[in-house]
Amino acid sequence: GGRRITELKHGRVAMAGFLGYLVPEVYKWPGYLSKEMDIKFEDVPNGLNALPVVPGLGWFQMIMTVGWLEAGPFAATRSEYAGDFGWPYFGKQLADPAEKARKLNMELQNGRAAMFGVLGLMMQDAVNGEVTIFPGTDIA
Repeated sequence: GGRRITELKHGRVAMAGFLGYLVPEVYKWPGYLSKEMDIKFEDVPNGLNALPVVPGLGWFQMIMTVGWLEAGPFAATRSEYAGDFGWPYFGKQLADPAEKARKLNMELQNGRAAMFGVLGLMMQDAVNGEVTIFPGTDIA
């Protein structure tokens, strides 16, 4: 039902977030995040420290994109399977119902693991003092 779809969406976001947390450790996009503010992608710190560096317009773009996705292509499930939006699985439509159910269950389990994983990465940032949780205090 609706809660399963929400869990799948959160899992998908967590999987993307986990990758988004790790990739900047080894690769930064070339060019500017904001030419007007003279911020290059390589100047953006990793992890939670990136949050205050992103300009307001960047946050606006991200929020609007997510809103568009929620109102548009991700608004409703397109089959009897929760979270199936009719997109092909790596370019291939899964015709076998048992295979489709198995793959969606694997995605659900990987999403659950990613939710814990991304929270673990964020807590590691915070506990190790790499991120200031309360600016202006000596609390990491």
